[in-house]
Amino acid sequence: MQRLTALTLGAAMLGLCGLVYDNASAQGSAACPVREVSIYFDKDTTAFNKFSQQLVERVATEAKACGSKQVVAEVKSGPARADAVTEAFEHLGVKVVFAKQPAAQSLAESVADREVIIRVASTAPSRRVG
Repeated sequence: MQRLTALTLGAAMLGLCGLVYDNASAQGSAACPVREVSIYFDKDTTAFNKFSQQLVERVATEAKACGSKQVVAEVKSGPARADAVTEAFEHLGVKVVFAKQPAAQSLAESVADREVIIRVASTAPSRRVG
């Protein structure tokens, strides 16, 4: 009888441990939804300003916390700016994958042309930051 009770308690503990593990796994993916951040370069520059650099650091930190070693970027103008994005993230240990090749920088550059969209992918629902 004691053996049966011990086996029953052991099975209950295994079930409880499995439930806790499943619950922790589910919470881990819920904490890492898709992130999308728009960062803008200043006119006629290929360097991030202080605020933009802080956003880059935040996105890189969140990507690494979610177990991702890369981000997806869409640079709307110029290969020089694409290189700046790559360098900024690689300096923080995160690889950049470009969604499409950046177009050449236009002569009449608008604010929209200076935008860089950065995404950290996950399996949870999307949420826009910034």
